[in-house]
Amino acid sequence: MSEYLTLKSYASEANSVQSVVSERPSLDTEVAVKLFRNSVTIDDLEPFAGELLTDVAVNEDDTTIRRVVSRALSLINGPTINVPLTLTSQSKEQMLKLTNSVRIDVATAESWVLASEYLKNSWQFQKTGRASAAAVLSDVDCEHLKKGGPQGIKEYALEIIKKHNLDDNLYIYDLGNVVRMFRAWRSALPRITPYYAIKCNPEPAMLRLLMSLGAGFDCASQVELATVLAIGMPSSKIIFAHPCKRRGDIEYAGEHNVEFTTFDTDSELDKIAKYNPRFRCVLRIRADDPEARVPLGLKYGASLEDVPTLLEHAKRLGLKVAGVSFHVGSGAKNMSTFSGAITSARHIFDLAEMMGFHMELLDIGGGFTGHFDENGNVIFGETADAINEAIEAEFPPNSGVTIIAEPGRYFAETSATMFTPVYGVRDRPGDASHYKGIHKDYWITDGLYGSFNCILYDDQRPEYQVLRSPLLEQVDESTVETFKSTVWGPTCDSADCVYKDVMLPELRNGDWLMFPNAGAYTVAGACDFNGINMTRPRTFYVFSDSPIDRDFVEE
Repeated sequence: MSEYLTLKSYASEANSVQSVVSERPSLDTEVAVKLFRNSVTIDDLEPFAGELLTDVAVNEDDTTIRRVVSRALSLINGPTINVPLTLTSQSKEQMLKLTNSVRIDVATAESWVLASEYLKNSWQFQKTGRASAAAVLSDVDCEHLKKGGPQGIKEYALEIIKKHNLDDNLYIYDLGNVVRMFRAWRSALPRITPYYAIKCNPEPAMLRLLMSLGAGFDCASQVELATVLAIGMPSSKIIFAHPCKRRGDIEYAGEHNVEFTTFDTDSELDKIAKYNPRFRCVLRIRADDPEARVPLGLKYGASLEDVPTLLEHAKRLGLKVAGVSFHVGSGAKNMSTFSGAITSARHIFDLAEMMGFHMELLDIGGGFTGHFDENGNVIFGETADAINEAIEAEFPPNSGVTIIAEPGRYFAETSATMFTPVYGVRDRPGDASHYKGIHKDYWITDGLYGSFNCILYDDQRPEYQVLRSPLLEQVDESTVETFKSTVWGPTCDSADCVYKDVMLPELRNGDWLMFPNAGAYTVAGACDFNGINMTRPRTFYVFSDSPIDRDFVEE
């Protein structure tokens, strides 16, 4: 056998290795360390790093490949290693020239074959198709659930409550739903790159997973910028989409080479000219959907009549206007609003280019909702068709315009299920409409100051399911009586009421309420009023095979 071995050349002789891999299809960090073997040196690994991951990470850029290889090397050696990018796409002959005929021993090659096959056979890679996404799922100890949907999540919750003796708020994130939503987006809106609005839910695992899949980020503050930069997001895939920024935010973005930002007033242009004139400015226009859950036009967005004046002011200041953005409102319902706004953006592009600006970016904002139908397919309705038709008419592919959007709720809402235990019970007298004349009061560990701020600020009406504690004696639900009840949050504020006069089966201290679709604008807006922890709930990650309840037959 040649002393100069590459993964591909050795793979054909690695049948025994592959048989071992097939027995352990899980990308577990502890197992990975054993597979990579402590005897492997950095010098041994560098010539093989590129070929390992280009072989399995289809369509991933060099930066992503390097990040994953560096993580693998850090498992062995501790510090992160910068793998030369020039090695990521070389053939065997080119690699030999680049490495000056470095001799690679059989044991080293075998360890990399094993690691590569192990990765390709792991459920994490098979479910996502990307090495970087597989690494995220491994890093956060994500568990694979064959049974998903509310019932699958409920069964998993019962397991972890019993295992960890839990008695406080917890969130279960189904990262499988994030991947399904991303794939549905790319299929339905192929020309529009999603820039996730992290204000919706800055959950680190979700941010890292979306980045690994190819999403960009919409940020609105210095802290949000720092959050995504810290996980390795290139500044070129960030838009600072706040039309009225503080001085420190503007300066921070400039120091970190964030290129694009939005504006809608002369005042904002003056600040940009003073604190970061290198910004490529994106004019935000008003485009209201009157049926949106949360309309935004009252606060942000320039009227069409003000556009010429704003462009003239930018010209006088010597600033670069590079695009147009709009936001139809969070939870939009009227799809004609998107079409009208895209047409208006085209007119502004034409005017700006006549004034000498180079227009290159269209940002169609947010307003998207994401749910699954009874078959587990993502519901886009007529949204995608209306947007694609308008874009094709106004910004055809040969226009050279980059098109992005700012979905938040779309990715986050179905990704999380929240659980809150009951920790207080009281009976009080009720009127004639109350069963047995009794009104039940229950206290749970989250409230309006926590994740249920969504009731006040996002007009949500969270739906609940009862989860009987696995730590208590089980009850026969057919014998449980139902009472008109009030559910209180944990603070001393009497306004902290989550539900009033709802019908609930009799609950005990230790029973739980389960809230599906709790990922959007919930914990992101929480505070720790009264010193009660509601901003840092216990978090668990799963990846289900289905987003809906369905019968599962074990293979």
